[in-house]
Amino acid sequence: MTLKAVRVIRSCGVVAVPGRDPRASLAYRIAAAAVPELVDKTVIGVDMVMSRDEALLKRAHDEAAEVLSTYLDQGQDVAYLVLGDPTIYSTFS
Repeated sequence: MTLKAVRVIRSCGVVAVPGRDPRASLAYRIAAAAVPELVDKTVIGVDMVMSRDEALLKRAHDEAAEVLSTYLDQGQDVAYLVLGDPTIYSTFS
């Protein structure tokens, strides 16, 4: 994990994590080891389906956007944890 990632996680009050049970994810466990105060933040699970079904993908993305926009509309910053480089391959894309 980069130092910038640690700073971003520390600065955000809300942390989104791929999966239904965010605290069980590998991304969360790695981040919590580097940023122990993560346990005190609002952590939300974002269920990203792995499918080629366009309708299913759209529905999952729309639901994720709705959940995240709730926090963003309140003026809160949201960090999104992923494994690896989000510009190459990740659940964020």
